[in-house]
This record gives sequence, C-alpha cells and structure tokens, in this order.
Amino acid sequence: MKIGRFYHVRAEERMPQGVYVETDHGDRILLPNSKVPEDLEIGDELDAFVYLDSEDRLVATTEQPLVEANHFAVLEVKDVNHVGAFLDWGLDKDLFLPYKQQLGGELRPGDKCVIYALEDERSGRLVATEKLRNFLETDISDLRVGQKVSLAVYEMDENWADCLINLRSGGRLFIHPGEERLYIGDIIDGYIEEIRDDGKITLSRFPVGYNSVRTHDNGILQELKENGGFLPYGDHTAPEEIQAHFGLSKKAFKKLIGGLFRDGKIVIEEAGIRLAPQGNRKPFHGGHKPFHNDNKPFRGEKPRRFDSERHYSGDRHFGDRHFGDKPNGERKSFSRNSFSGKPRGFGGKPHGGFGGRGK
Repeated sequence: MKIGRFYHVRAEERMPQGVYVETDHGDRILLPNSKVPEDLEIGDELDAFVYLDSEDRLVATTEQPLVEANHFAVLEVKDVNHVGAFLDWGLDKDLFLPYKQQLGGELRPGDKCVIYALEDERSGRLVATEKLRNFLETDISDLRVGQKVSLAVYEMDENWADCLINLRSGGRLFIHPGEERLYIGDIIDGYIEEIRDDGKITLSRFPVGYNSVRTHDNGILQELKENGGFLPYGDHTAPEEIQAHFGLSKKAFKKLIGGLFRDGKIVIEEAGIRLAPQGNRKPFHGGHKPFHNDNKPFRGEKPRRFDSERHYSGDRHFGDRHFGDKPNGERKSFSRNSFSGKPRGFGGKPHGGFGGRGK
C-alpha cells in the first residue's frame, strides 16, 4: 500500500488495537479503534485512506483528508516551528511543509498555502511543497477559450497572478486597475481568455466576449453607451447585485467609478451613473472622492504580504527539490506580512497594489 491514497478494503479481523482491513490484492493494514465506524462488521467493505499517524505508524482511516498524494490543495497553516510549517489537512497528524519547499518568507498560523502533496522518498512521509510548476498538468485538452474555471492564486507579481486552474494546470491572470486585490491562497472564479500555441494560458476574472464588462474604464463606458448613457448602479446598490452584473466587488466598482468621475467621463446621480455630455467632460479636481465614507478607508487595509527575497520570474529556478529540515546556516527571519531590508513596494508604495498571503 502506498501512503496518501484511498483503497477499497474489506474488514477481515478484529484485534484489541483495532480492525485489520484488506484489499482485493491481499494488502493488509490496521484501522485503529479510534477510526473504526461504530457499525462496522467483519466482512463489510469500505474506503480507507492510508497515512502515518501521530506515532508514525502506517495505518488506515475512514476520515476524509483535504488532499491526497499527487494532488494540489489550498490548506491553512496550523503551526510553525524551526523545521517548517504544519498544515491542517483534516487528519489528526498535520501535513508537513519543509522550509526548503516554501516560497520564502515567514509563514504564520492562519496563512493560506497552495501546495502539492507527495511522498518524500527519503523519509517515506507524505509532505507538501509550494513549488508547484514542475507538477502542473500539461494536458489541457479539456480546456477551451471562454470556459469558466476555478482559480487558486499560488504566486504573484505587481501585474499578474499565477493560478492553478481547477487545481490541475496553470495559467496567468493579468491584474488591471480597479480590480479587487488578490492574495496567495485566494480561490476565485475565472475564465480562459487565451490558449497559446505553446500551451500557456491567459486567464480573466470575467466572461470573455464583446459584451462582458471588464475592469478597465472602457468596459464601463462601453456599457453606458449601449444602455442610452445611463446605468442604475451606485452607492445604493447591494454588493451582491454589483458582483452579479459587473463581476466586481463593490469596493472595486466604487474605485473604478471614482476614477471615471474624476476624469470627467461620467456624472454620478442618486439613481446611478450617467455618461457625461461631450462638452462637459472636464477632469474633477479636489473635493471628496465619490462614494467615499470618511469614517473608513476608501480601500481595504488588509496588509499585503510577499517575500522580499524572492525574484518574480516566469522561468524561476526551483533549486534543490530534496525535502528536509532547516537548511544549513542561519535562516533570515522576515514576515510575509511586513517589510525588512530593501523595500519591495512597487512604485515606491509600501502598501497596496497586490497582496501575498490570504487569511
């Protein structure tokens, strides 16, 4: 039996420590008393997951883990110590993420990790890695342009986010002004925008097509023109309605509308937004930002997190892929939630823009 996999087994023998179950091929393993269903009888068939328990015994369980061997998942950090991080994957013994298999920076309990689970050949344990590129599925024959997909953000730069598509293959999502900020570990809906001849995939947050409202100014202006110069959306509109129509959060929508208003391209009314008359299109200067509530920040204040030592590159070197404990020498300590050393704020801005770890 291989660790980290499900097997269809049959209950064969009851012992003081539990019930031994067996596959059709004669492989036999213990289902400990703590994992035995109350109504299990000898001869019953069931599905069991094989893993190492808290005493490092190869045992079976009927519990459902959040990830299996050779699969991707988004997991939460449960604990961190001097050898690595420990992830909650739904079983009593946490999944180990060694330091050398982390993207960099200091992980903290509650952070989200996008990982691939695999067996460590040296220890025989199931472990996790955040270095995903070598494990991405290359067969993308089931994907098509315009297809709606699930995206999990696993790496970020100022202008793009690399995402897992349906927790299998990879693609790049370019970030446009006015979009809601993303963090590593975020799971969002998206669409296939382009599939290149070399197999690389460009992603979009929004439906692909002429009538889809995009996150740049021209998208809103185009829809205004198509609807007689008026749209009944504004500060009074429920966030759910804005999300359903524009595919934007209310924060992102207000920021986008605020930019159009300041550029003199639209007029904001109580009932909605209206295309500004051609002769009156003058940039707005001074005063309060439209839709701005002085009692709270115009944008969210969730701190962005990223690794100040990483180099963002599509052809990033993965380094030593052996699993192990803490590397030789002193490990530089810095937080994925803060800056240390040379600032990595793009455009000289220490906060805002794009994010790192999600909570």
